[in-house]
Amino acid sequence: MIFILASTYSKAERPDSANIIAFRVVNDLSGSPVTLAHVINLSQREVAISDLLGYFKIPVSTGDTLSITSLGFFKQIIYCWGQFCSDSLYYTIRLKSRSYEIKELKFSWFSNYEKFLKGFAQLHLPVTKEEERIARVTEYFSRSISRLNLMELPRETSGGTFGKDWLTKQNEKLKEKLEKESKRRAIERKYSAGIVEALTGLTGNEVFWFMEYCSFTEDFLLKSSDYSIRLRILDKFKIYNQDKTLKDI
Repeated sequence: MIFILASTYSKAERPDSANIIAFRVVNDLSGSPVTLAHVINLSQREVAISDLLGYFKIPVSTGDTLSITSLGFFKQIIYCWGQFCSDSLYYTIRLKSRSYEIKELKFSWFSNYEKFLKGFAQLHLPVTKEEERIARVTEYFSRSISRLNLMELPRETSGGTFGKDWLTKQNEKLKEKLEKESKRRAIERKYSAGIVEALTGLTGNEVFWFMEYCSFTEDFLLKSSDYSIRLRILDKFKIYNQDKTLKDI
């Protein structure tokens, strides 16, 4: 009986031992706020994101380890040995800027606007991976169509047996495929396994299990901002951890 009471007391006491601490992430040089910084309490598997002013709150206990990362800054690890108190307004975290090397930079000068337009029209920009993929798909369909004997294909009719002609149907299928690919790329820029792993600290197959658990709709991912999606990920992750804890018990 004494053992059961002691066990219950320790479980009830554990959540209270973690204080909710407020922080603000700023640029070490300019002092300006760092938005969308990813913060992970590696010890408690709690996560947070800094807002537009660099503020965030996260549970912290003595002995915890915090990981703070943001694009354009060096990663910072903070070891908590009892220096943080919930009575304080907030604690400042200063991230050092990180520079990225550019191999080559060229400047072109034009004496007037007409020459600028001509130079711009003749400018050859590097092709993106998405443009390469679209070009390959288009070339594939062009080769396939060129090998066919189009004279034997059914002609276009108005509401007859065949409906729209075959080429029109193939073009519609291609357009639909390209639209789906464009949507997929747009979603991946805001919601992917890499983003979920960085936010939650999950690894391996558990990342994909958690993404299935979130079950976000395509419409939500396309219309929502990066910040809104990441907040929803964090909310889902808290519920996910609670459900996981209950299953383990």
